[in-house]
Amino acid sequence: MNGDAGVRLTLAELAARLNGQLGPTLDPGAVVESIALPGDATSRELSFVEANATHRVHASGAVAMLCAGVADVARPLVVSDVRHALARAANWLPINRRGAWRAGRAPDVASNAEIAPSVILGPGVHVGEGARVAAGVVLGAGVSIGSYCTIGAGCVVTNHAQLGNRVRVDAHCVIGGDGFAYLRDGASWLSMPAFGSVVIGDDVSIHAHSVVHAGVFGDTVIAPGCILDSHVLIGHDARIGAGTAIAGHTAVAGAAEIGRRCRIGGAVGIGEGVNIADDVTVTAMSMVMRSLPRAGGSYSSGWPAQSSIAWWRQVARARIDARGATLPP
Repeated sequence: MNGDAGVRLTLAELAARLNGQLGPTLDPGAVVESIALPGDATSRELSFVEANATHRVHASGAVAMLCAGVADVARPLVVSDVRHALARAANWLPINRRGAWRAGRAPDVASNAEIAPSVILGPGVHVGEGARVAAGVVLGAGVSIGSYCTIGAGCVVTNHAQLGNRVRVDAHCVIGGDGFAYLRDGASWLSMPAFGSVVIGDDVSIHAHSVVHAGVFGDTVIAPGCILDSHVLIGHDARIGAGTAIAGHTAVAGAAEIGRRCRIGGAVGIGEGVNIADDVTVTAMSMVMRSLPRAGGSYSSGWPAQSSIAWWRQVARARIDARGATLPP
């Protein structure tokens, strides 16, 4: 959680800190204890609404909704910028993440799971049948490890991450840490709170030193059958389709979506919010800054990524221009 545990603010205090305006239906003395997504919020939690966001929910049970205007919002706390206000509020109030309820349970470890003595198990952890968890692993509160998983030495799995069955995570991976989501605030940066987690499907392999960030407004999802090489970064809210392979040193930015059965080469950069169709191949060291909607296509670069055929034609033309003669067949 962000914020300070046990902090309680009234709506009047919160509005003053955020330079906001309480709507006429709000009780200035109402207490706010945490922040949650609109669909999850309770009567003591702050939530938010943005006009262009997929998570827009008006029928929230929140005590107040951060918003830019009062139209269609039942309990508005009006601010000049919703995301900046949300990031500031997270300095004072804890975040109620999706799946946080699991952290209230006792750890549940299958009798035939192999857990090294130095493993740290947080409250609410579940470890399934036949799972093997190596030395130095930290499983944070509410984490679920499915049956017959293998978690390598020194891994950290946190923020209620959910791993399916037969998942392999090699040494020193970090699954579920907060993403690289910041807002510019004058000369400094504000960290966006993360409400989501990570969901990993069955039969996924993640090799050493890879990182999968928790989602900000939803879950980061790696579908069944994916394989991730070493030193791969999957950003917050990204979605990786079933059976996709991603080679080493590739970075997938926040909210990007990669289709099923794709092949992503080494040291590829995939930009924020980019969508890649099913069965696409992106060759090594390409920079994908726009969506690739053609299923089954092959793309190469430099920068930006484009059709492999078009790229190699450009390379051939450049060589012809440099030599002043045609290339041999």
